[in-house]
Amino acid sequence: MKLPFFIAILGFCAVLPKTLLAIAPSGLNDKDLAQFAPISEAIRRASSLTLFEGLPHQEREPDQLKNELATKKTVRIHDYPFYEQPLALAPEDLEPLRRLSAAAETYSSYAGPKRCGGYHPDYGLAWKDGDSTYHLLICFGCQEMKLFGPKQELLADIRSDSFKQFESILKKYRAQRPKNETLSVR
Repeated sequence: MKLPFFIAILGFCAVLPKTLLAIAPSGLNDKDLAQFAPISEAIRRASSLTLFEGLPHQEREPDQLKNELATKKTVRIHDYPFYEQPLALAPEDLEPLRRLSAAAETYSSYAGPKRCGGYHPDYGLAWKDGDSTYHLLICFGCQEMKLFGPKQELLADIRSDSFKQFESILKKYRAQRPKNETLSVR
């Protein structure tokens, strides 16, 4: 076998998984789908959604984060700080957020760290289903979502078209972060 042909085959193999991922209905692998399925079902059934705003970025705004933690009431959700006061969600945003949050097509399996300064949740969505709460923590900088259920935990990338929808809905809710700090968008 000639070397250029071998290199071409290797290149094709490297691109093939990304190509298949782009055309797959869900970019989640089987393991991730198993974690996601109960979260999705719970979001579809959820009776309420509470929206939390994340604090400044730990790497890009460490002084602002330190100040906010010292002067504002905060809560920790899965070890990430959020402002304690939930944001008032407009009724017309509930169903679009439910649809996006619960759809496997919104996500793809985590592809690895991004060059955004580290995962940082800009918003937290707390879906209440009976006695259980399912948390979705969205990072605008790396376009990733951490999803948590009572027995589930998943880190996933958010597909570009879905990310734009999340962003267009959630950005208008910025209310508590310092005005000179910008939301993380890569």
